[in-house]
Amino acid sequence: MTMFYHSTAKALLAGTALWACPLWAQEDPPIPLDGISVYAADEGAEIDGYHSLAISSATRTSTPLRATPQSVQVIPSQMLADQLPARLAEVLYNASGAQGSVALQTPAFESTLLRGFPAEIYSDGITNYINAGDANALAGIERVDVLKGPNAILYGGGTGTPLGGIVNLVTKKPQPDRFATAALTLGSEALIAPSFDVNARLGQTALFRMTGSAARSGAQTDVLETRRYAFSPALTLGYGGATQLTVQGYLSRWQQQEYQGLPATGTVTGGFALDRDLFIGDPDIPESTTSTRKLTFTLDHSFNETWSARGQFRIGRTRVEQITQIILSNVPDAGDSRWSLYNSYVPGEQTEYNFNASVEGHLSTGAVDHTLLLGVDYARIKDYSLMYMDYAGSVDLTDPVAWPAWTMPASLAMGEGHGRYTTAGAYAQLQSDVGAWHLLGGVRFGYLQTVYESEGYGRRDSLQQARLLPRIGAVWDLAPQVSAFASYSEGMKANAFYFYSDMPEPEYSRQAELGVKFDQGAWSGSVAAFQIQRRNVPVTDPDDPLMLSSITEGQQRSRGVEADLVWQSEGPWRLVANYAYTAAVLTADIPNGARAGSSLAGVPRHSGGLWLTYDPRDPAGEGWQAGVGLHAASSAYIDLENLYKTGGYATVNASGSYTRNGMTYALAIKNLLNRDYDLPFWKYLDGRVAPGPERQVLLTISKTF
Repeated sequence: MTMFYHSTAKALLAGTALWACPLWAQEDPPIPLDGISVYAADEGAEIDGYHSLAISSATRTSTPLRATPQSVQVIPSQMLADQLPARLAEVLYNASGAQGSVALQTPAFESTLLRGFPAEIYSDGITNYINAGDANALAGIERVDVLKGPNAILYGGGTGTPLGGIVNLVTKKPQPDRFATAALTLGSEALIAPSFDVNARLGQTALFRMTGSAARSGAQTDVLETRRYAFSPALTLGYGGATQLTVQGYLSRWQQQEYQGLPATGTVTGGFALDRDLFIGDPDIPESTTSTRKLTFTLDHSFNETWSARGQFRIGRTRVEQITQIILSNVPDAGDSRWSLYNSYVPGEQTEYNFNASVEGHLSTGAVDHTLLLGVDYARIKDYSLMYMDYAGSVDLTDPVAWPAWTMPASLAMGEGHGRYTTAGAYAQLQSDVGAWHLLGGVRFGYLQTVYESEGYGRRDSLQQARLLPRIGAVWDLAPQVSAFASYSEGMKANAFYFYSDMPEPEYSRQAELGVKFDQGAWSGSVAAFQIQRRNVPVTDPDDPLMLSSITEGQQRSRGVEADLVWQSEGPWRLVANYAYTAAVLTADIPNGARAGSSLAGVPRHSGGLWLTYDPRDPAGEGWQAGVGLHAASSAYIDLENLYKTGGYATVNASGSYTRNGMTYALAIKNLLNRDYDLPFWKYLDGRVAPGPERQVLLTISKTF
């Protein structure tokens, strides 16, 4: 299905025994300003303030960014602390070509885009699938790595190759020092949001850390009240030794009345205007919920200075209840400004198992240095979901004086579905440094199998496919601080959580990229041109009047140019800026639907932003600092047939803080000029419009002990 029911598998995962109280929020509070180290190295990452020197996410080995033949943007902890983002979409303002999810979107499906195509959210190198619970919980995030393109060789688990790329959330791990930070955020729409970060050393080799956040608030949209929380305990055993085990838990829940955006007619087109704050549906409708629990084990072992190994295993469970009084059309279907309403109920449950293991070796043959990586992975998702829907009545959305009452629907709109999605693979990757050349070559033997059974429809859809997937790349040092790179990769995936009209086919993708990277003192960044092609893409079946089923007949292409820049002076100034030109289009007609050449929904042709920080604080972090930033995007279509599109927009954000004796007072203002603008809610049914957030003022008071 191509709507919010995309991921009708949602969650509850057992695994951690955590206490949780019902505290909550519409948007996560800004990240409190902990004491920030100027230099940090973690799991192969080397980061100095805004300047990222090396990470392991792109190659699963510690590789300098300038020697990595791929576009990678790193949003480090210093940048997060300076900008005080309230949600993940704001974090992604710092990466070119990234479009985050709508603020009020139910975390039962993911709509983040990279390079015009869907991205996947990972945590510590393992996919989050649906990213349920509090998808915007940032208190436990150390940094965010944005990897562009398919990444098939190393990240082929889950349901297959991430297409537009990966947003990898690197979580906070236990540290050898003892510390604790407590914070409270108060803000617009009656936001109340406490958070904490506690770290302890339990002995010579045992470390413990726990982060947590909770919030409760209203919203600019009528009716909506959001409550959510997230808790993340972690225990490390064997710290400082050759073998180290880290066990991480995650418990999160989100609840809010389901937000479906607004139709195109009355917002971006039509002879009348709908109230931007309108909530469509019965004001007394029950809340939708998503919850997730996950338990992750990471085992690292160093055999000697040459060879090391890593293994990861995650088990998780997610549950969801989506409750809506939904409209099915972007145009009035019951009169001049009247829409038909349908009571809808979508329960689902998903269980995930994910395992990966790799061995890394550092070798030399004469004057050539090599890094060899050998690995295997296996992932399995079990999904149960169904959908009930009944006609409820009709309402004039320009004057909704009387809504029909929401009642539990009895008609099965989509039969009970049991989905099983399995991927497995083995891969080999070789990185070689030959003089001024840094070469990368790899291959993955990938296997995927999906089985979807619908008792209500008496159907069983399945596919099974194995394929060799290559990845090659090269970096050439043009000068000591400038390098050129080129790469090519292929991918294969199954598209889970869709209901197909016919037997589905696996989706195939391929990407070519070339560019330049530079690192010259205070300046660093990259410029890249790319092309991604994909076929057998799920698209809404135009013969389905309810738009609930899909066919794998889409062919799409995205081409563009991206530029990312970081400037970090020796003084108090820091700057990050980016720009992306993205032309994402259909390359084949959809039967009885959109034509070849149509722009893909949700993708602005131009987007970019910048952030400037002035930070005269002393080396201990005492004093004040302030920053201001701009984010802009051109118009974007909300539907594949290109009938409706939102206008372009630009917003200004600002923040500042003062720290003394471990106490920090931080102020963040979102949409400083209070501009009205619309966002494409492109993944909801045939596309909707979501008004952008109004001005928000957030005050955070934190204390580090």
